[in-house]
Amino acid sequence: MNGDPLPEDDHVSRYCKPTSVDRQGLPMAAAFRLRQGEEYLSVNWVEYLGAPDLPAAVERIRDVFRRKNYALRANGRFALLQVGDAKTAVHEGVGYALRFDHLPLDNDQSYTGVFGYTADDLAVAAELAVLVAPQDVHHAVAV
Repeated sequence: MNGDPLPEDDHVSRYCKPTSVDRQGLPMAAAFRLRQGEEYLSVNWVEYLGAPDLPAAVERIRDVFRRKNYALRANGRFALLQVGDAKTAVHEGVGYALRFDHLPLDNDQSYTGVFGYTADDLAVAAELAVLVAPQDVHHAVAV
């Protein structure tokens, strides 16, 4: 299952369940950990949504989740990562080559997969979590 790679300067958004967010609202490594048997991490391509600014992009991501009947939680967060930064950090930190491939679905045209690690590669999930700065975190439910 391979799609077109995302541009290095673009961003992806990962929904972080409340159990994978710390007390300050920042995602922990658990937010980027694959479950056993998963081939990739599910994210959404932010720029694909064509929003004029970041608040509009986050609202469009919320809309995507609502259309999929995904229950967003008040304490959940969306964490944004720049594709190139994530690939570089993981490669330099643990030697893995990540791929961000666009995998559009009928009900989610921005759907993307992050390939290149497994559920046993906790160091990759930790590297991704460290990249997320407070300004890259947004409430899953509008406040």
